[in-house]
Amino acid sequence: MRHINRGDQYVVACVENTDTAPAVIAAASHFATHLRHKKLMLLNVSNDNSDSNWLKQYNIPYAALRGDWATAIEGLPTAFNAILAVTAANPSAPRSSISNPRTLLRTFARCKTAYLVIRNEELRMKNEELSRCGSTASAHSSFLILNSSLKKAVITVDHHRESKEKLIWASYLARFLGTSLTIALPSYNDQGLRSLQNNNIRYIDKIFPPLGIKYEKTSIFRNEELIMKNEELSRCGSTASAHSSFFSLHSSLKNHSSLTTPDLQAIDSLHPDILVALTTDPRNTDPIDWIFGTPDRRLLTHPSATPILFLNPRDDLYILCD
Repeated sequence: MRHINRGDQYVVACVENTDTAPAVIAAASHFATHLRHKKLMLLNVSNDNSDSNWLKQYNIPYAALRGDWATAIEGLPTAFNAILAVTAANPSAPRSSISNPRTLLRTFARCKTAYLVIRNEELRMKNEELSRCGSTASAHSSFLILNSSLKKAVITVDHHRESKEKLIWASYLARFLGTSLTIALPSYNDQGLRSLQNNNIRYIDKIFPPLGIKYEKTSIFRNEELIMKNEELSRCGSTASAHSSFFSLHSSLKNHSSLTTPDLQAIDSLHPDILVALTTDPRNTDPIDWIFGTPDRRLLTHPSATPILFLNPRDDLYILCD
């Protein structure tokens, strides 16, 4: 381990190998620079005695640990005073890799900081560019060019109380990176859910203007057929009834493939440079999640190059000292 100053706050680039490292480091460097000049460090974790000398080529302080990634990620704030982790996702990666979406979400499930996920298509573009660069500075410039300096962030605000937790990081993007904010509001037919969502909207209207943060709100229309079938599954009281409803839903989704990603396609239409999203609390899963995967997993496997800033729904998240 190279020297880490415990008095500084760090952005941690979680680098698994040389394939993903350049893009992850470029993104982490960008955020470290703009978040009031935080420090940058690399983290690599191995469960064997693998050689970690390859980390030295980046000329950045690093920690090479033995053990499992999940434990190391959970300890980031206390061990390294981290406020943000950066990693990469690739749906085609093997399950043993932390860039596999399912493995990534499980690895970061206990993470106490926000974590930025670079997507696989973006990763390919960056590595092609970085292969022509010979320095960290060039890598940093490549990230800025490819991501248009993260000019637009989309934050979905639904009826869950935890939606408010995304707003602190949304404010960082606006204040420190100059990112414009678009609040995407899923539509609801249910009056109770709509009322809860309105509470969250009022909270936004209360805290953002005093900070001088400008934002716009837009509705994204959810597919009502999918929602109705989800409610039908939730009401099923017997195994036979549940099986019948499942096959009805499966048949409908086979005939209308767009039903599986209505919200994602609506978000894509807003053309964001970055998404701010909550991971899925296991207590809030529903039958659609059991069949198609949780919303966070669907985000990671959705064919898009947009990076995602994830936050776990917990009360002890570490934030910036600004």
